[in-house]
Amino acid sequence: MSATDSTATVVAGNGDFDGLLDRARQGSGRALRRLYDSLSPQVAGYLRVRGATDVDVATNEVFHRAFDRLDRFKGNESGFRSWVFTIAHNLLIDEHRKRIRRPNVVASLDPTRHEASGGDVEAEAMANLGAGEVDQILRTLTPNQRDVLHLRLVAGLTLAETADVLDRPLGAVKSLQHRGVEALRKNLEKLRVSPDAIGTFSDMT
Repeated sequence: MSATDSTATVVAGNGDFDGLLDRARQGSGRALRRLYDSLSPQVAGYLRVRGATDVDVATNEVFHRAFDRLDRFKGNESGFRSWVFTIAHNLLIDEHRKRIRRPNVVASLDPTRHEASGGDVEAEAMANLGAGEVDQILRTLTPNQRDVLHLRLVAGLTLAETADVLDRPLGAVKSLQHRGVEALRKNLEKLRVSPDAIGTFSDMT
């Protein structure tokens, strides 16, 4: 699956998101569980590559904050995805401020620890590289480019959802993605990664 096709529904097979959300707001444990199960793998993957200290604890905290504020959410299914990842993004900012140092993003991309990613081919191509190779590649990107590509490749968000999470104009997110993808492709070529893996990045729009 390419990043352009990653607009997965919050709850697979659920045609009534509004109804599910209403039941969750009323305290239905089953509805809350469905919301959690549908997004938690992507949230955990995003938190992992962004260097969360304890991914399981951080993931639970994201959903605790989301479920505690369900009455404040207004929007559709796509908006809910953006909202949950905005909470995750803000949680990481809080954690990084407390640690007062840059998170170790590269180490957390170790393929043996990447089982909860969004499942995109691009993310898998990165995960299959050695930690040292990933380090070389990510060092060529700016922090803003990494923010965009993590949300697109790991979380599987659309461009519009990514723009919502980062509170940036859509055009700016497109530009960051384009420059980031070009940097990734060039460095993957230098590392002689499979042409098929490199080609997956060309499809991102």
